Amino acid sequence: MNGISRKAGLEIDALTLAVVRQKLLSVSEEIVETMVRTCFSPLLNQSRDLSAVVLDGDAQVVAQAERTPIHMGAMPFAVRAMAEDFCGRVGPDDVIMANDPYWGGSHLPDITLVKPVFRDDELRFWVAIRAHQSDTGGISAGGYSPSATEIFHEGLRIPPVKLADGFGLREDVLRMVCENTRKPEDTHGDILAMLASVDVGAERLDALLDRYGTDRIDLCCAKILDAGEAAMRAHIRQWKPGVYKSVSYLDNDGVSTERYPVPVTVTVREDEVEVDFREVGDQVAAYFNSPIANTSACVYIAFFYLSNDQQVLNEGSTRAIQVLTRKGSLVDPVSPAPVTGCTTFAAAVIIESVIRAMAGAAPDVVVAGSARRFRYVIAGNEPKTGSYIYHYFSNKGGFGANNDEDGWVNIGGMQNPGGTPSASLERVEASYPFLIEEYALTTDSGGSGRQRGGAGGVVALRYRGTGPAVLNVAGEGTVIAPYGINDGVDGDPHEIWIERNGEKIQLDGRSNDTPIEPGDLIVHRAAGGGGCGNPRDRDRISIERDLDFGYISSQTAREIYRSMG
Repeated sequence: MNGISRKAGLEIDALTLAVVRQKLLSVSEEIVETMVRTCFSPLLNQSRDLSAVVLDGDAQVVAQAERTPIHMGAMPFAVRAMAEDFCGRVGPDDVIMANDPYWGGSHLPDITLVKPVFRDDELRFWVAIRAHQSDTGGISAGGYSPSATEIFHEGLRIPPVKLADGFGLREDVLRMVCENTRKPEDTHGDILAMLASVDVGAERLDALLDRYGTDRIDLCCAKILDAGEAAMRAHIRQWKPGVYKSVSYLDNDGVSTERYPVPVTVTVREDEVEVDFREVGDQVAAYFNSPIANTSACVYIAFFYLSNDQQVLNEGSTRAIQVLTRKGSLVDPVSPAPVTGCTTFAAAVIIESVIRAMAGAAPDVVVAGSARRFRYVIAGNEPKTGSYIYHYFSNKGGFGANNDEDGWVNIGGMQNPGGTPSASLERVEASYPFLIEEYALTTDSGGSGRQRGGAGGVVALRYRGTGPAVLNVAGEGTVIAPYGINDGVDGDPHEIWIERNGEKIQLDGRSNDTPIEPGDLIVHRAAGGGGCGNPRDRDRISIERDLDFGYISSQTAREIYRSMG
């Protein structure tokens, strides 16, 4: 590790290894909790769109907080890019910042801060936090702009730069970043909170090194990574070897109404897999392109679902997974391709395509289609309270079923199930000129099956402002519904509209800069997950429970399940 030789003959007992592993996990969780308690933006302190990881001296993830999977799988790419850029020029007081997708980032709103931890003049750890900022400039408030045709339209690009060094916080760098956003006061507070969070992480790792010593910690990290690799290879050995192909589709390519295919070929060998995206088409002049860090994270997430094993949640498991792409494609674009929608649009489709391909190799563990990521931003300016940017995370959609279990209810897309909790409705109403008129599950939205797809929900938001405001929608899945498997039924797709003076104005996932008028009602009905198995095979007790909970209607029970009345 990092050129450091471990002491000859040193052994680690199972108890010590377990304690150190849990200590590393607790450090990552404490970084997150410090951030949540000190940051400014509701997007972070309520919806918690942030993640933290602990990496060894070689920038390999050894522990990650249970937060946003799409963040954690991509962060090591950013950390390694920073480490390489500042090779030989980093010290214990440094904190490096970056968000550039072409420097290992995912999209511009996700800013990453990294702090090294030294012992005996050797780099032993990195601590990293990634947090989705409410704004980073660009054409549209919040960063999601369907009209962006190059990354320069999407906001401020930050290549690796030191935010702090031996002289302390670099106020000039922080000011430059903040003044390139629409909410500089929030950005300022959020980045300082990130800085405090990585400082806490570094302090905890220092204490861990004090207690166990560098040799024992080095060996523990190596064993954690080896265990992740062994666990993943053990799962792969249970799957059927072979070559499996699949294709999933984006609703459209952002330019035309044509669906955009994302084909994949997965080769399962004895204890390793190769995931080949080289047939994916060229990058597009729309913000769906997925940088290699994001694409790789999506692949890892897919196999984490298939393994369903906590042991694989470190970077050791990725040694058994090879990702092949073609430069200049949608899944490995080159600058200046726009990419802001990669974590929302492309991510869901990439994960879905891999899992569908694996249906032939691991039919007992694959899941049906889930609601794709859907969000919107309302930005405005009120005469009394000033400007605001509201990121909508209140409603997430249903998860797909599998052979053994019903889909999770309104939990969110595959790239981030439950990773961004619903914001408090009361706090939303207290902080913004909105009234939440409906917040409920949508009956019959999940696909029927022996195992039922998870229900989606509906949120109806009344705009009570008096000043100008715009609605920017960034969502995938208004055209393509979550698919059922093994004779299961598809779930409902997403739907969004505005009700104004008795008129229903239908929108889609690409609607941008739509003016909002006082009294408008914005309604989003989230997708439901796909079902698994023939609905007629569902047991009566489960059907009765679904009726009691409002997941299905009596009509569905009679006509689809043929079980009631």
